[in-house]
Amino acid sequence: MKDEVLLLGDLTWPEVEDAAKAGVRTVIIPLGSTEEHGLHLPLLTDTIIAYEVAVRAASKVKAFVCPPVPFGVCRTTAVFPGTLTISLETLQSLVEELCLSLRRHGFRNLVLVPGHLGAAQIVGLELAAQKLIRQHPDLGIALVRFPEVLKDKLAEGMLEDPLDLHAGEVETSLMMFLRPDLVKAERVKAEHPKFPKHVVASNPRKYMETGVMGDASRASKAKGEAILKALVEGVVEAVNMLEAGKA
Repeated sequence: MKDEVLLLGDLTWPEVEDAAKAGVRTVIIPLGSTEEHGLHLPLLTDTIIAYEVAVRAASKVKAFVCPPVPFGVCRTTAVFPGTLTISLETLQSLVEELCLSLRRHGFRNLVLVPGHLGAAQIVGLELAAQKLIRQHPDLGIALVRFPEVLKDKLAEGMLEDPLDLHAGEVETSLMMFLRPDLVKAERVKAEHPKFPKHVVASNPRKYMETGVMGDASRASKAKGEAILKALVEGVVEAVNMLEAGKA
């Protein structure tokens, strides 16, 4: 799979220049995190998922895949050992500067693929994208939101946990398919934390036992394969829309 796509980090600068001159105008940018994912998934879960979706999508279209960004805005999970969080402002600046670097080299269609889906993370990406297209009208930018893709493309009833938010059914299923060697299946848990209403919790860990926000026990490799297929289709769709000038 990886030999069939343009992985930006694996190429020399003349190879990138040649591809750009040959008409490659699109770059897929996977954005993840280094964040707790319960007792059963690794800290890089979001990064692994975003990158693998991006690589598979790029095998179906003419696009580069940027090296993944392994840091994101992690608020609720920041108190767990190993979680590395950045501020919303840092995320926004980082994405803006990466996109401007790519624009400088001739790329005009940029597809943001976030594997980390915290509310602040998505806001930061939206703010960065909006600023970029205001200041650089020649850019086309897409932000692929995984929950919306799954709602549109997955068979009804496939996902059993409507409260799944983090390290639950969806992410565990994806990792069972993508990297089963990293899944500690014997430690899978179901947990739906009850946070206090209205109050901003100073220590969210008081309300979470494992860090899971969902029912990871409902995950399966078969679900992971179907979820991955849907997410790849969503990214391909975004690339094709930008290439067609529909941004």
